[in-house]
Amino acid sequence: MPDIKDQTEALKRVMKAIYNLSDEDNYNVYDADDISEYLGLERVQVDNAIGTLYIAGCLSECMRAEDDGIETFALTDKAIDMVELG
Repeated sequence: MPDIKDQTEALKRVMKAIYNLSDEDNYNVYDADDISEYLGLERVQVDNAIGTLYIAGCLSECMRAEDDGIETFALTDKAIDMVELG
């Protein structure tokens, strides 16, 4: 079981990756596989972080699998502020 420090670091890294991969309008075309590859993290770590960020109100859907064939994520204003403040 990963410790809290590792989980916290994964959350920060996933938020920062989504921030970096999004355009100036907070639009993102990268899915969890892309984020996993970008960060060098296991997909399960990225999925866990994404689930936690949704629950915390830090993510919203950008593209939906049902509509677009891919699920991508956008940071909420709250999460953008956290990333920008470090």
